[in-house]
Amino acid sequence: MNGAPHGRVRLWVVAALLGGVLGGAWAFPRAGTFLVVEDRFSHADIALVLSGDAVHRSLAARDLYRQGRVDRILVIPEPPDPAHDELVRLGLLDPAFVWSERILMASGVPRSKITFLPEPVDGTIQEAMRVRAFLKDKPPASLVLITSKFASRRARFIFRHVLQRQAGQVFCSPSPYDSFNPARWWAHPRQALYVVMEYQKLLVNALTLALGRLTP
Repeated sequence: MNGAPHGRVRLWVVAALLGGVLGGAWAFPRAGTFLVVEDRFSHADIALVLSGDAVHRSLAARDLYRQGRVDRILVIPEPPDPAHDELVRLGLLDPAFVWSERILMASGVPRSKITFLPEPVDGTIQEAMRVRAFLKDKPPASLVLITSKFASRRARFIFRHVLQRQAGQVFCSPSPYDSFNPARWWAHPRQALYVVMEYQKLLVNALTLALGRLTP
């Protein structure tokens, strides 16, 4: 009699472990795919280039402008880079060199259609808040986020939450020049690191927004 309950407990433990293993095996390869979102849209007033990968994201914004799918491009400046300063010191780079501006203008985007936020911002939530303040006097009817593939779901979630009264529609269009492979992310150590870190950021950002711990 005493052995029966223990046997059932062991059975439940084994079943739970088996379910966990099977669930993990099903979810593991899809972890990268979940992070990537790409909205269908025909036109947006503004393409917002998030900081973090100026080359790939500027090229994506350039393509949308050439296709007539965006009217203007708003760029969040890159944070200070010691390597950039060293290249300037060595005379290898113009101190005024900005990748986003050079790429967009070399691609035929008029300078009058390109706007830079006044200064860099640290973190996606802070970027969204800075953009909200920047657009408050003339909120666009629509805006499309240009970011990396693996960061697209989190970026869209954050900007839709923060800009819900500042923009009619918020789309996301990750850069096609980004080499992230959501279907085979585990095969590349750097991409695997991106996925792990992105889930951590997604959790922390979701909790921050839910608790309302935002600082301007």
